[in-house]
Amino acid sequence: MNNVLAALGLTRNPFPPTPDAESYFYTPDLEAEIAELQHCILSRKGFVLVTGEVGLGKSTLVRRLLAGLEQQQVHSALVLNTFLQDQALQDAILRDFGLPAGQGLGEGLDALNQFLLQRHRDGVTCLLVIDDAQNLTPSSLELVRLLCNLETAQEKLLQILLVGQPELETTLAQPGLRQLKSRIIKHTRLKGLTLDELGRYFDFRVNAAGSSGRLTLAPGAARLLHERSAGNLRQLHLVLDRCLYGLVSAHSRTVDESIMRKAIADVPELGPVPEGVAAASVRRFQPWRAAALGAGLGLASMAAWGAWHWWQQDAQSRPQTAAATVSVPQGPGQATVTAPLVQAPASEAASAALVGAAVVAEPSARQSCVQALSERHSIPAAAVQVRALPEALRGQVQPGAGLCIFDEAGSAQVAWADLGRSAQIEAAERIVKAAQLQLRAKGWSELPADGLLGPMTRQALARFQQQHGLAPTGQLDEWTLYLLEVAHAAAR
Repeated sequence: MNNVLAALGLTRNPFPPTPDAESYFYTPDLEAEIAELQHCILSRKGFVLVTGEVGLGKSTLVRRLLAGLEQQQVHSALVLNTFLQDQALQDAILRDFGLPAGQGLGEGLDALNQFLLQRHRDGVTCLLVIDDAQNLTPSSLELVRLLCNLETAQEKLLQILLVGQPELETTLAQPGLRQLKSRIIKHTRLKGLTLDELGRYFDFRVNAAGSSGRLTLAPGAARLLHERSAGNLRQLHLVLDRCLYGLVSAHSRTVDESIMRKAIADVPELGPVPEGVAAASVRRFQPWRAAALGAGLGLASMAAWGAWHWWQQDAQSRPQTAAATVSVPQGPGQATVTAPLVQAPASEAASAALVGAAVVAEPSARQSCVQALSERHSIPAAAVQVRALPEALRGQVQPGAGLCIFDEAGSAQVAWADLGRSAQIEAAERIVKAAQLQLRAKGWSELPADGLLGPMTRQALARFQQQHGLAPTGQLDEWTLYLLEVAHAAAR
């Protein structure tokens, strides 16, 4: 595996088989759920529940939740072996809180109550986390209810987080456990990633492992993976880990449908993909995406193949015209650069005849933009970056000295001059301070502008990036710097 990572320029495996809370991917829903769980625990409301199918990231969520509580005066006990029942479960809880085990039920509860009262007087919140709680018997869950009864006149002395598979909900629905169920203050049900989140998740994980945008996931491959996995994180990691080997074997930097099919077939739980499964995905794939990808990676033959394949599959449903113009300010009083695209013919025969012309002509707006930025800043064309302009930023980001906006096949694109600042960002205290001030001004952070790119600043950056359609890497890349400078976006 180390050879594969080295060949791809990665510092670690972006898709490990074990929970990885260090590079945690926040969706808007998940961020809200974790914030509410933390609030319930810190407010000492008592009993919270997290459920989800196997592989949806329950254990990873617990680790991230505990990491966020470390600086909040929270003393945690974590029980992982839920095959321990009744007295053995109580002993495990006592030991994890540093108390002597082997006492009877009454004596153990008394000892725990005295411990919790003292910690409460010290201003410390005590939290008990029981993972895989679906394995607990009704009698063990009744013991948990007794623990939840330990309280002062106004607050629960012990906060309890039960984490388990959906079977736990079925168990808690039994009439004999209705008292326990009635004490649940917050219930979080985890779900798989959406298709849009899956693509951002891939970018986030590989960039956190050192990709710096070099590795990409083709839209068709993303759709195929989502159809087969329903966004289940464990299955995603199993497949995408196999895709890394496929990238090295194919000498590619893009996970396409061919690589994805082979990787899915290698996972017994998912099995081989029938040939017709991704047909709709192929028809939806737009040739300008293939051309753009080929330009970015130097894979011109792959771009031409993608355009030809799509054109043949979807000639009848394709719009009859396609136009693109590029807006590049040339200086005071100078005209804007524009570049029209070729008009798509109505007949399939004419389409086939002009495929080559379309593939060559479509990047003309892009090329004009790249050339203008390259000449203005005296940088190589390869240093000009291009990406789709998120819908939320239309009208907020305007063309300027370092930016160029153009339409391509009906989709707004933005190009910017990468002047090399991101390569020196860790040592550039001035740039970090400026970014922190912008985050504070826009309401994304309350941290002081100390110039240190620490965990809290990275977390604020990741939230800002995610809300603006970027991979939430938490890194100060050039595009994020531009957005902080020009976007009029407050925290939501």
